[in-house]
Amino acid sequence: MEKHITDLQKVITAAAWDDNNKYNKESLKELNDLVEVAGGEVVATATQTVHSFHPATLMGKGKLEEIRLSAETLGAELVIFDGELTGIQMREIEKALDLPVLDRTALILDIFASRARTDVGKLQVYLAQLEYGKTHLIGKKNYSRLGGGIGTRGPGEQKLEIDRRRINDDIMRTKRKLKRAQKVRDTGRKQRERSDIPSIAIVGYTNAGKSSLLNRLLKESSAQGREVYVEDMPFASLDPDTRRITLPGGLAVYVTDTVGFISNLPTTLIESFHTTLEELKDSDLIIHMIDGSGDDESLRYETTQKLLSDLGVRDTPIILFVNKADKMEHKGLSFLPSENCVLYGSVKEDSSLEPLYQAIEEQLKSRYVKVEMKFSYGQMHLVEEIKSRFPVDSFEYTGDGVELKATLPKVYLNRYDNQIRRRYV
Repeated sequence: MEKHITDLQKVITAAAWDDNNKYNKESLKELNDLVEVAGGEVVATATQTVHSFHPATLMGKGKLEEIRLSAETLGAELVIFDGELTGIQMREIEKALDLPVLDRTALILDIFASRARTDVGKLQVYLAQLEYGKTHLIGKKNYSRLGGGIGTRGPGEQKLEIDRRRINDDIMRTKRKLKRAQKVRDTGRKQRERSDIPSIAIVGYTNAGKSSLLNRLLKESSAQGREVYVEDMPFASLDPDTRRITLPGGLAVYVTDTVGFISNLPTTLIESFHTTLEELKDSDLIIHMIDGSGDDESLRYETTQKLLSDLGVRDTPIILFVNKADKMEHKGLSFLPSENCVLYGSVKEDSSLEPLYQAIEEQLKSRYVKVEMKFSYGQMHLVEEIKSRFPVDSFEYTGDGVELKATLPKVYLNRYDNQIRRRYV
């Protein structure tokens, strides 16, 4: 992976809290982790509980002065706030601190900019950065001493400050490029939809093990194709990867590894990735990966469920797979709903994923029916078609043709109506 930062930047993280959010501490801890992912070192954290947020600075003057003095003492180069700041708030806080200030949204966009690998992914992130930058142009200062580092990847402050009209022009050009780049991906998706092969989407919080699961499924199936990129860090993969695999029972499915979710995911990023995430709505089944070793899984579960709802995913069957269960240390996950199928395991450590395979086949079986079929020797092309596409349970040559038992999608029954001798309930 290309390294954008060679020396750790010293960062102070800050948060103004009210009493309404039960996940304040978890969110701040996550922000600190994100700073490290971006190449920073958190040298101090400042929080303040307020009854009402200051409209210009969120925090009181006394707390901001405390942060300024800490920055001087510790040599901090940057202050990052949990939550999203307005352009005016960013300007006023920078005045008070005499330091560059970023918010959670800018940090996430910066990380995404360093992770994007494909043309589509890079364009999606760039578009999100432009949309964000357009609303944060007010009174930005040019901190030349910052140089490279967190918050400097992407369009760049100097470019964004030229004027809003040119930003809007850049947004339109980027949208056109993105539309062209997505055509290839959309073509592949439409072909998969026409095949009537079930599609499965793997979703979950970033670094929950989604890509590792897809690679495990690829390894244990008869699928041909490269493994997807895996690294033990948040947002290691931004671009969805789809593979066709064959389950142990013979059922062929498409499996898509999606971008990892995170709490307070920037609206601009969701909008930019909307086409990518639309694949979730078209899925026949969703596997929601949960990191059993994490400390904040209630927040992460609620975040993922909310994002699925926001994307219009409401009626799709969901399998909850608690990954890294070997590291749970008898910890319970009481927040998981009983109406969903909940499985516990470890993608990397379990010798078998048979319970997951069984759960997938159980969820998808309503789409299929087992049939007994007979073909003449002049129809062997149909036999080969079925053998290559669908699970075949038995196969026998007879004096006048071929008899077989197979599991077919219900939508295909009319195609082979003349050859079907019996259907099994």
